[in-house]
Amino acid sequence: MNVLSTRDLHKQYGRITAVHKLNLNIAEGTVFGLLGPNGSGKTTTLGMILGVTRPTSGEFLWFGERAHHSQRKQVGAILEKPNFYPTFSAYKNLQLACKIKDVGEYRIAEVLEQVDLAERQHDPFRTYSLGMKQRLAIASALLADPRVLILDEPTNGLDPKGIAEIRQLIIDIAETGKTIILASHLLDEVQKVCSEFAILRRGKLIHNGRVDANFGREAIIQVGSENIPLLERVITEFPGYISHLKLKDTLEVKCETGTRASDVNAFLFNASITATHISTIKKNLEKQFMEIVSNHE
Repeated sequence: MNVLSTRDLHKQYGRITAVHKLNLNIAEGTVFGLLGPNGSGKTTTLGMILGVTRPTSGEFLWFGERAHHSQRKQVGAILEKPNFYPTFSAYKNLQLACKIKDVGEYRIAEVLEQVDLAERQHDPFRTYSLGMKQRLAIASALLADPRVLILDEPTNGLDPKGIAEIRQLIIDIAETGKTIILASHLLDEVQKVCSEFAILRRGKLIHNGRVDANFGREAIIQVGSENIPLLERVITEFPGYISHLKLKDTLEVKCETGTRASDVNAFLFNASITATHISTIKKNLEKQFMEIVSNHE
């Protein structure tokens, strides 16, 4: 089931096209990354699907239906910087949020535990680090126990520790079965937490697919031998084998995640093949991303 579908969703500001006839389908349980540089139309897209920005044309469907008020509780979102009363504690700020969202306060303890703020729940918001403020914003978005969580640049401005904490939190939330839509200009962020992604460029959708198919986590092992034809026949029997590319005097072997060069070497040794060269090729994610973008110049 698709939790969100957009059909020729379009936003025009005078002569500027912010989003151009966008067609997306986001399946339930997906961690979906909306990737693109600043000004690519990500935030405008999120604004339209949340009813904050009126589309110029086109439409979007939540859970197979046109948007209506009763769906709002099923979608939690953070579009801007965390905005809470600085002198109030996390708990008191969430109490106010419960009243606005018409949610029982029994949810407060649960979401504070989920975002790892239970021990600091009675401290003033102004004493929180930026990462803690962002986690509290996520807690607020989770109060109504939504089916979908939308995050716009959730790690923006955070230090490495804060980034790692938010990334892990996103992964943990996704494991509860919620659908997450994440907008980011950071390729690494999308690659680490998302299962599917789309790339926007100047408001246009230029690519849509699975992360593992495009920025795959598979290992690529380069291996050489004095007998390439024999190596090419035998390597297909390696347990983690996916595919291979034959070069002049080596093979580039794509293997399952976690495969090490030593695993391939041991397999070849047991098959009485001596590797004259073996190494792991680290994928250049930025290069692959630029290849996708350059194909749509």
